[in-house]
Amino acid sequence: MAMTADTARGQSVWNGRDWYVSFGEANKSRDWDDARRYGFVSAGGRKWYSDTLQQVPVGGRVFAYIPKVGYVGVGTVTAPATPADDTVLDVDGSLVAFRSLDLVGPYGREVADPAPDEDDREWVLPVTWEHTVDRAQALRIPGLFANQNSACRLRDQFTIDEVTAFFATGNPSS
Repeated sequence: MAMTADTARGQSVWNGRDWYVSFGEANKSRDWDDARRYGFVSAGGRKWYSDTLQQVPVGGRVFAYIPKVGYVGVGTVTAPATPADDTVLDVDGSLVAFRSLDLVGPYGREVADPAPDEDDREWVLPVTWEHTVDRAQALRIPGLFANQNSACRLRDQFTIDEVTAFFATGNPSS
């Protein structure tokens, strides 16, 4: 059997579909209830955070994780990531500007400069949620993959299996 570059480095082969997305709520910059209600994940504040989110393709399956809380959702990306000020989401069949939504989190609005540096903008990735749970119901068990990147290819089969099973066994969507 030929080794791929991934297995040569000790990593599992990526299935080409699954992505880990960290939905950081530190400093109340984002709010998971907003993301569940309106169908998105987001990242920003520095280019390092938003660059990885921009790599997630339309059709990719995302596993949403809140740091120190656990896995809270699985869904499919419906459009490329865009800056929050330019994002339009499908809300109950109507296209609505992200900034006009009734949001709890500021999503980059706390930046003092009204025209933040392009590197500091919040980016929004539209998602159709298959299943979500609130923070109190999050899946958090030893051995699940977690990472400091805003998004990365999810190669950990244990995590894929556990999170998929968790959301398939009666954990209702919002």
